[in-house]
Amino acid sequence: MTISKAKKLIIWDFDGVIADSEKLWISVWLETLQKEKNISLTKEETFKLLVGIADREKKINLEKHFPHLVLDDCFMQKIDAGEKYKGMHFMQPIANVEDTMSDARFTHCIATGATKEQHAWKMTQFKWIEKYMSPNDYFTVDMVRQGKPAPDIFLLAATTKGFKPKDCIVIGDSLNDFKAANAAGMKSIAFVGAEGNDTPEYRQKCVSAGVIAVCATMKEVQHIINENI
Repeated sequence: MTISKAKKLIIWDFDGVIADSEKLWISVWLETLQKEKNISLTKEETFKLLVGIADREKKINLEKHFPHLVLDDCFMQKIDAGEKYKGMHFMQPIANVEDTMSDARFTHCIATGATKEQHAWKMTQFKWIEKYMSPNDYFTVDMVRQGKPAPDIFLLAATTKGFKPKDCIVIGDSLNDFKAANAAGMKSIAFVGAEGNDTPEYRQKCVSAGVIAVCATMKEVQHIINENI
C-alpha cells in the first residue's frame, strides 16, 4: 500500500474523548449489575474492570473476577438497551473537540471499542463528524480479533489509511488506549477532560503509561499535535 504523504494520522478514541460518554456506560453497567446480579463494585474494581474497555472485554473481566458470575445474552441485551437509551438522551460532545478535528493539516479517523452497530447509533448524535471523516474512517472492535489493550485496531487504522505507526498519534482517555498505542509503536496523548478523569493519581498513571502529554482541554490537545507535526 502507498504510504500517505500527510504528516500525521490522528486516531481518535470516541468515548471519553469525542463524547463525554464513558460515565454513561459505566453507570449502565453498575446499575444493571446491581439490579440483575446484586453485585456492587468498588471504585477500584470499576476502574480495573470497566473503564476504557469494550463491552465484550468488560464481560470477560467480570466473569473472571467473580468466578460464579455468568453474564448471558439476556444480560448483555439489557446493557445494550441501557447504553443506547442513555446515549440517545444524555450524550454530549467534549468542548471544542470539533475545532481540533477540523484541522485539515492532519488525517483523522476513529478507532473505538464499540461495535459497528453501537457506533452507528452514537453517530446519529454526532452528525457533524461527517464533515471531517467518512464511514470508511471509523474502525470498530468487531473489525479486529482483539480489542484494546491489544494494538490490533490501531494497526488496522494505520494500515487502512496508509500510514506508518510512527506517523500516528492516538488521542485516548484510558490506560488501555495507551497500552495499545505503545504496542502498535504509536505516540499517544492522554485526554482527561471527561468528567471525573482529571485527578493527580490518574494523570500520574497516564504519564507512567508513556503518553507524550496529558491534556485537560482540546485546546491543549491541539497545541501538542501542533508540536508533533
